[in-house]
Amino acid sequence: MAQTLRSQTQKLLHGVDHQSRLSRSVHLLLASLIIINVICVILDTVQDLADRYFTLFLIIELICTAVFTIEYILRIWSAPDDPEFTGRGGRLRYMLRPMAIVDLIAILPAFLFLFTSVDLRFIRIVRLLRLLKFTRYSTGLDLMLMVFRQQLGIFGAASAALACMLVFSAGAIYLAEHQVQPDAFGDLPSTLYWSIITLTTVGYGDVVPITAVGKFLASIISLTGIGIVAVPAGILASAFSSELRRREDIYRQQAAHHLSGKRLTEAMRRKLRSHQEELGISDEQAQSIIADIRDVHHDHEDDLLACPHCHKPLRLELSEPGE
Repeated sequence: MAQTLRSQTQKLLHGVDHQSRLSRSVHLLLASLIIINVICVILDTVQDLADRYFTLFLIIELICTAVFTIEYILRIWSAPDDPEFTGRGGRLRYMLRPMAIVDLIAILPAFLFLFTSVDLRFIRIVRLLRLLKFTRYSTGLDLMLMVFRQQLGIFGAASAALACMLVFSAGAIYLAEHQVQPDAFGDLPSTLYWSIITLTTVGYGDVVPITAVGKFLASIISLTGIGIVAVPAGILASAFSSELRRREDIYRQQAAHHLSGKRLTEAMRRKLRSHQEELGISDEQAQSIIADIRDVHHDHEDDLLACPHCHKPLRLELSEPGE
């Protein structure tokens, strides 16, 4: 009995079952509490609101902390039912995962406030990290994190190139400007600040070169910064496009399997809807894919069901539920 309950808890907390009303309700509740708690943390930094609604903010904080603590304990308890964490030390391996650490950070501020003398302002900021838990319940954020993980090597190479460019540009401007502007460009750390602001195209304007050589170098560095910023954006756009195409292909295969028969039942519709939500496919994309599959089926049926005498196609329409 305990084993079954643990298995059900693992399925409930470690993945959204879109066909289960209880699973959707639990994840919607947790996502709502995260948003409400983060809003309260932000409003709590306004002194007038903090004084006026102190009791309300405290009650919300206690409720959220209690729910997140229970969730964290249940996740650890049910972790061995995941094949990845079976065997000895499975729970410890789960606790060291990034999202498990985020869950722990989400409940730590309340206990730090109760049992230590940590600065309250620090605790308020740490509580904002609870927003990271929201990535579990957002398909879009999950897709973004997946793309970042897949392209980590490329981003590492781009970051190395950016670091080299920052150092080279800081050294060049230091040579050109440090004698005429010793306060602004008197050392490489100060010049590195200007290089970062310029290469990222922010351009605060508080520190600017005044020599002809410095202005020329600043122009080259600014133009280079546009290209450097565009490289990660292009990598992300390409990676997102590839991942979306991959998910569309998976959904196309699943939809083709369900549409292989002559009748699309309501159970099949629910399964397709569940696959669509799991993969983050929009309704428009799903309808377009299903329409393409149906067109292919019609064409295939036309080839198979042709009149042997006049060779005209004999169409066989797909039946809808209730027909």
